[in-house]
Amino acid sequence: MTRFRPSAIRVLLSAIVFFVSITAVSEVTLAQEKQEDAAAVESRPVVEQDESQAETGENEIASKENKKSSTEQDSTHAEEKKKPVPPKPAPLNGVNYIFDTQIILYAEPKMNKMIKSNQALTCTELQSQIADKKCKVTLAERNTTQQTKPDLYRKASQSVVAILISRKHLDHWHIVLAATGFFISDDGIIATNRHVFNKSDEYMFAMTSDYVVHPIQEVLGANTTNDLAFCRIDSSDYKGLPLRRNIPVGSDISLISHPSGRFYTYSHGVVTRRYMRPPQRGPAKTGDKDADQRAAVKVPTRWITLSAEFGKGSSGGPVFDRLGNVVGMATSTSNLRVGKKTDTVSQMVFRDCVPAGVLLESLAPEVSSP
Repeated sequence: MTRFRPSAIRVLLSAIVFFVSITAVSEVTLAQEKQEDAAAVESRPVVEQDESQAETGENEIASKENKKSSTEQDSTHAEEKKKPVPPKPAPLNGVNYIFDTQIILYAEPKMNKMIKSNQALTCTELQSQIADKKCKVTLAERNTTQQTKPDLYRKASQSVVAILISRKHLDHWHIVLAATGFFISDDGIIATNRHVFNKSDEYMFAMTSDYVVHPIQEVLGANTTNDLAFCRIDSSDYKGLPLRRNIPVGSDISLISHPSGRFYTYSHGVVTRRYMRPPQRGPAKTGDKDADQRAAVKVPTRWITLSAEFGKGSSGGPVFDRLGNVVGMATSTSNLRVGKKTDTVSQMVFRDCVPAGVLLESLAPEVSSP
């Protein structure tokens, strides 16, 4: 019988344990590698799917935003379409009531439409056309029949215009009254003050007595010394007013203008003075602090003053004799003030107008009038 020594038995057992442990470790390592490969394979489509889902989600969000934007635009257009169209104001005849707010609401959409379709010129573009030159015009014949004041207002106001400028707020332009003007011919030529034209990105229009808004097409001439300018609209539907020289002091006169947005206001008075104004080195002074600065004048100028009321917005308004002839153009006001600088009192208001004779000298050919 063979006997094994204890040391040999230990060596044999150690060898067996070592062999078994190596085999187990190899199997575990192989299993782990298989699991990792399987996990990697399974994870790839998941990542791609997540990326695809993310792109799809982004596209859906963008699509929803576009639809929302389109819906908002459609709703905005729908709201604009739903807005009731303002009714046309009552005809200007001296009997109907003038509703200034209604006139603005009626005219503004038409003005906005012309601006957005590039049918209007800016004040800067018109101002750049101004040059001291005579305006060629065919003048109307003088009236010889005396008119009552209501008849004069009803007839003459048809040839008076409101000079308007646009003032933008967000994507909408609002009407702001700038001055007054009047037709001096049947082909759309308008006389107004030179100081009305200033550099700005606002647009300029002329609203006629039938509440139609016309873009001012061009400036045809000017007389800076006497604050005169002549512009044109593209229309021959309105009558030019006749001009008369040398209205005497004390003569009855009437005035139609738009003081501070009060459309087609009539005032009556007399000629209070005819005078010469000396040259002015600096800008002309006016009683209106908000008035535009007039250029310096190097030669004496001729003026008439009235007792008839007018104010800001009346610049360029026609002054009539009792026959309906234009004898002057409203231009500026100034106050006579007395007292200490800290406590002054206004005693009189002087209302200066360009005489029709000076206006005639600024036109070509000049039409002689008695």
